[in-house]
Amino acid sequence: MQDNDFKHEHELKFWAGKVKKEKTLKGRSYYEKFYFNDFNFTHDDYAGKRILDIGCGPRGSLEWADMADFRVGLDPLINEYFKLNGGTLFHKMHYVRAYSEDMPFPDETFDFVFSINSLDHVDDLDETVSEMKRVLKVGGFCGIIVDTNHKPTPTEPITINLDLKDKFLDVFELIEERVYETAYKTGFRDNLDDPTFYDFENDEKRPAILFLKFRKAKKYEGKIDKRATADADTFNKLFKENKKLKKENGELKKELKAFKNRKVVRMVDKFK
Repeated sequence: MQDNDFKHEHELKFWAGKVKKEKTLKGRSYYEKFYFNDFNFTHDDYAGKRILDIGCGPRGSLEWADMADFRVGLDPLINEYFKLNGGTLFHKMHYVRAYSEDMPFPDETFDFVFSINSLDHVDDLDETVSEMKRVLKVGGFCGIIVDTNHKPTPTEPITINLDLKDKFLDVFELIEERVYETAYKTGFRDNLDDPTFYDFENDEKRPAILFLKFRKAKKYEGKIDKRATADADTFNKLFKENKKLKKENGELKKELKAFKNRKVVRMVDKFK
């Protein structure tokens, strides 16, 4: 997948601003609402399961999922997130640095696949949808919450329409669909906590929030992966890669801290 430097630069600028303001990017309680309240799943539903969050960002979107067998956040900027000093480096969840259009997982790896406020950030929507169909197990669940009908922005270059569900129905069974007005400009979460349902009688094309919940009804034949099922070697490799990234960035943080300490000592000596 070709790097989108312009988009990535703006993504990192956004999160760097959040780190500066909040000091640490803790988001466990924020994300729990999506996975439990909005999608109406319980801890028992997730127990012993494999969960994927596409476009996870650096906040620890799956830190709550201690009961899961395996919890993965996928994002092409993972290594850069580790360097933000927002806490990502120390999260329990597993991060994978990859694009949604080409996920490094075998067919039917996950029991749950989620994309929360991320599908309009991808480079190729159709390829991402194809990969979501491929990596979810038959009988597994897919959950999507996304902004629609908005003008393209540096970090959200894709305009998603309200007919997004049609791209999934060849493989997925639609369980629930909801559409909300963007009544609050203060944040994505506020519009879900105090929802105003979309007025379809109003013909004006305007931004909206789309909620979709699917179950995978049959095997996806559109893209064949010779690694037909997930195996231990695949996940061990991912763990090792993630551990290497964390180690590299941990060493970088130590060097940066040592540099800052030396600088402070020099400043103190200067004023003695």
